[in-house]
Amino acid sequence: MGKSTALMLLVFIVLLIGFLGYISIQGQIIKPTCNKPYIIVGHSCCLDQNDNAICDSDEEPIESESQYEGDYQSQMDEESQQFQESQTCLTGWKCKTSNTKAYQNSDCSWQNLDFCDYGCSDGKCNSAPCYKGYLNEKICSVGWVEQKYQLEDCTVNWTKVEYCYYGCLDGQCNSEPQTSVITVSYVLDGDTIQLSTGERVRLIGINTPEVGEPCSAEATEKLKELVLGKEVTLESDVEDKDQYDRLLRYVYINGLFVNKEMVRLGLAHKYEYGSNTKYSALFEQAENEAKQNEGCIWKTPEENYFTDECIYIIKFNFDAAGNDNYNLNDEYVTFGNKCTYLIDMTGWTIKDNTASHLYTFPYFVFHTGTTFTLYTGTGTDTNTELYWGKTSQAIWNNDGDTLYLRNTNGELVLTKSYEGY
Repeated sequence: MGKSTALMLLVFIVLLIGFLGYISIQGQIIKPTCNKPYIIVGHSCCLDQNDNAICDSDEEPIESESQYEGDYQSQMDEESQQFQESQTCLTGWKCKTSNTKAYQNSDCSWQNLDFCDYGCSDGKCNSAPCYKGYLNEKICSVGWVEQKYQLEDCTVNWTKVEYCYYGCLDGQCNSEPQTSVITVSYVLDGDTIQLSTGERVRLIGINTPEVGEPCSAEATEKLKELVLGKEVTLESDVEDKDQYDRLLRYVYINGLFVNKEMVRLGLAHKYEYGSNTKYSALFEQAENEAKQNEGCIWKTPEENYFTDECIYIIKFNFDAAGNDNYNLNDEYVTFGNKCTYLIDMTGWTIKDNTASHLYTFPYFVFHTGTTFTLYTGTGTDTNTELYWGKTSQAIWNNDGDTLYLRNTNGELVLTKSYEGY
């Protein structure tokens, strides 16, 4: 071998050694960390699905597992801190689970976690095992007695155990009607009075015409005649007060049941007020008597539209599709006219059982042999379509209601009741 050949071989060996070292260093730099069941093959990761050290699919190189976990934990800590900063909790000892109690801070974090051998309730560890059954704690709730019921895990629920026909007081049903004697200082209208104490009383079971409506003045005057300035006896029912903070009572004077008398004289309709239905049957009897005697609100006109069925209801669609309040024009009443003459209905009224729902006809002539429909919602009146004008509240109660049609003199022309579904 000549010197030149030997020198070239030496240079080649040196270069080869250098190249292999470079590759080794580069391999250490780019060598990835793979998540199991991924394995390293060359300079990338691949999936070994059957543990035979053969790649089944490739995976892109990722950061080291420890760095990934650290970044994830940091992100979770940051989100947790942001959540806690946005929350405010009442501080104190609470049951964190059914078997642990802990102190909750205002930032909703917990500390001093304690395990409860017999379960936790009301932020305290129970001192003994809990047994399933009723506890000796009762409350009144809208005409019912409710009693606390305990489960085996020491959680409790309030359960209705007894209905109170005469009202409830201090967790016990009253055994008889609760009455009081007091003086009436003022009569507001046909079904509302004011007592000498300043409290107002709504006579329950009845509903008289509102101020300005036919028979309103007569009802007010009659109630004044019966009770104003006199001592009356008040009887409660299931519900004590209404949404206006008025006492809900039956009123008696010298043995006369005033509520019933107002209905019997035709000065009030029977009207079930919430759960106070104790004397509903008596009020119905009194109303039937008033109808027969054509008391004030039941007085029929000389031209007897009611008896002859000259004006009649063809269809009463009181239950609109879907939510009635959002589909007002699918709640409607269609009327027909079999009279041999046209009828000027301008100024006539239609109302339901409530005081606030009153429709007054605009200029309108009902021609012989025709029909018209009164819709609850809004629209443009025509010869066949009229609109009550409501925008957010339905008129006719799906559980039952009554329609009253009166002429301009307040005389009853037509009435229609339904019980609903």
